[in-house]
Amino acid sequence: MKKIFLFLSLLFVSGFSCDDTRVADETPQELIQMWLDGTEIPVYDYYESITTLGVTSHEHEAHEGVCMEPPTCMFIRKVFVIHFQKDAGRVSPEKEHYALIMYDANGLDNYDLIDEGVYVNPSSESTKGVTLEIVGLSDYTSNAQAVISKNEDNVVDGLAEGTFYNPYSEQMQNGLLMFENITIGTDTANTFYSEFY
Repeated sequence: MKKIFLFLSLLFVSGFSCDDTRVADETPQELIQMWLDGTEIPVYDYYESITTLGVTSHEHEAHEGVCMEPPTCMFIRKVFVIHFQKDAGRVSPEKEHYALIMYDANGLDNYDLIDEGVYVNPSSESTKGVTLEIVGLSDYTSNAQAVISKNEDNVVDGLAEGTFYNPYSEQMQNGLLMFENITIGTDTANTFYSEFY
């Protein structure tokens, strides 16, 4: 009887002391949602190519070519782009596309490719701007605002909303874009917009 009791005791204790060594996949999943004039666009089905780019550069505001006060006349410029292209292959301005561009003329001196905060258009006293682009020479953003609500090691959450002119449909349209866990890429082939901001 003692042997049975001892065996049951060991079985009972060992049953509760075993550790579950399985590791759950806790990697946050990327999510992008888009609406155009209130209609949801299934981005992962509609666009063959979704790319991101973040770039930073150090610029000097010089007076007659001379930086009078080096610490105060240096600015860190940051640009973040999410680029959606209808066709797969090389990113090209000739292909049907849509882009969100957020830029900061005076970003923080850190490792972030874009800083947390609010981005506005038309520009105000803020150094942070945003624009919505669609293929075409005559497109323009009427107004927009965006926010980067989280940046953890250049994986960002945010949203943007704005009104822009679509030269193909010849009308003003409203776009809303929400994104979570978007990794900012650094390959300059991912968009052609980084050169303009």
